[in-house]
Amino acid sequence: MATVEASGSDEKGRDVETSVTYYRLEEVAKRNSPKEIWLVIHGRVYDVTRFLNEHPGGEEVLLEQAGGDATESFEDVGHSSDAREMLKQYYIGDVHPNDLKPGSDGKDPPKNNTCKSYWSYWIFPIVGAILLGFLYRYYMAESKSS
Repeated sequence: MATVEASGSDEKGRDVETSVTYYRLEEVAKRNSPKEIWLVIHGRVYDVTRFLNEHPGGEEVLLEQAGGDATESFEDVGHSSDAREMLKQYYIGDVHPNDLKPGSDGKDPPKNNTCKSYWSYWIFPIVGAILLGFLYRYYMAESKSS
């Protein structure tokens, strides 16, 4: 664990000092029991131990992800903006920069094929429906002329 002080300015121009605590993934991996559950989501470390009994998906979901990177699972479920806002209260620090995978620092969303896969699921049914519409129209036109 390492703490780094960072200074900057807020919207009103005042200097603000913030400290960020960095955790190694090995340290996060040790926190994987019902007594202490840490998760990594988008390069940030969260202690969700207090939330275990309140999680709408059940405690098993959190226990499965405990001590590891839960980014993909978190995004696959499609959590609401309220859930994302609630997550802030469990934030305890960031993953150490040496342990980050490219694109997982939370600043740039990971580049994945979400958009590409989305279209592959919807484009074929849409094209199929259009083709069926034309075939039906053609069939009805042929039956009227006979």
